Amino acid sequence: MPGREKAKVDRRYSYTHNVLKDAMLELLHTMDFNQVTVASLCRQADVGRATFYTHFDNLTDVLEELVEDAIKATQRSTAKDLIDSTRRVSEYLKTEEGFKELENNLLLLPVCQRVADHPRYNVLFKDAAISDYILSMIYRQEKEWQVPQLMEECHLSEKEAEMLFVCMITGAFAVNKAMGWKKDRDWMKVQRILLTYVAGGIDALKEL
Repeated sequence: MPGREKAKVDRRYSYTHNVLKDAMLELLHTMDFNQVTVASLCRQADVGRATFYTHFDNLTDVLEELVEDAIKATQRSTAKDLIDSTRRVSEYLKTEEGFKELENNLLLLPVCQRVADHPRYNVLFKDAAISDYILSMIYRQEKEWQVPQLMEECHLSEKEAEMLFVCMITGAFAVNKAMGWKKDRDWMKVQRILLTYVAGGIDALKEL
């Protein structure tokens, strides 16, 4: 296939792939993920079932890509540092100026605290039926860099650091869920409490 023709086919494939993901997000505004069928998704995307199966094996594959996209969309371009981020944010939240800074720049928060804030992907986090699945994906994506940091900073074994990270990320997720994913002033105050608690716990572990 000539290069120009191949590029056209690739663009068409990419376009249809994204149309299917867009259609899933649109459906999730009106129904739970468990209610979505391949047929309803194809109708929403205006494509045939054969086209769907050219792009995805099942509906969970669509969901998985959307969560991966949400995580990528909220990651900072600079090097991430779990410990420094936690300490910096807890310090920010001690002053009114810090509150205003974070309200205007939520990128300063860890990814598990920010990922649901993206307007395109926020709907994913309001479906209780898939919250555990989303949490497990965030955990798998983040543990590769966060667990080693906890091991080094807190002098923990890999298993100990993994369990600490499970506690941190599930707690943060549960708090966001309990507060309806609304990042208002009350939410910011709760973050100050949580992040100060985490920073203090890390310091305590270093003394063990």
